[in-house]
Amino acid sequence: MEEQILQKEERISKIRDVKSDLILDAALKAFSQTGIYETKLEDIAHEAGFSKASLYNYYPNKDAIIFHLAVREWENLLEQLLNSAEYSFSQEQTFEENMRRYFILTLKTFARNFNFINSLNFSKHLGVLGDNCESKDPLREFVVYKEKLYEQTLIKALSWATKKEEITPLNIPEMTFCRIIDGIIMGIVYNWICDKRNNFDDIEETANNLINFLINGIKKRCF
Repeated sequence: MEEQILQKEERISKIRDVKSDLILDAALKAFSQTGIYETKLEDIAHEAGFSKASLYNYYPNKDAIIFHLAVREWENLLEQLLNSAEYSFSQEQTFEENMRRYFILTLKTFARNFNFINSLNFSKHLGVLGDNCESKDPLREFVVYKEKLYEQTLIKALSWATKKEEITPLNIPEMTFCRIIDGIIMGIVYNWICDKRNNFDDIEETANNLINFLINGIKKRCF
């Protein structure tokens, strides 16, 4: 009897997860088409095939949907960075190869969600997700936690390269290096927004150009 109850609860949980993802997919589509500020909960519910009332069973408001989207993307990003054959980091790989994977995966993630990102107030929402966010909301803290895991992966690759003497030790803190890399990526995304990009076929070329800049800069001890 107890096993049947547990199985039922597991089925209910899986159904809820599927429906939650359906709502997030619908929200992503609605935000991309209409913009975050113009999109109403009724629009998301309609796109997902839900009533507005039933939507509240999963998310209390639009902000919660936005942050759950952020969490989902961070989880997907980390999963690929840690476990996928195509993008995962390895101590056996060169620093150049690890960084190439980092740039390509990150830029492809931004490109896939570009319409959504473009509809954001870019600085406002990045600020809310940042380390200095005063809110103690568990979801916001979780997003920041995922960002830190992502940065730790980058720091690990840096440490491997230094131990193998592929690069000389940096004379800046590791987190400063992470911020520089983040800043470069954000700068590229900002240029995409300014240019109203709709084609991202040059991501691998962009990543290779960044690698050339980064590796040559480190070898010449620019930092």
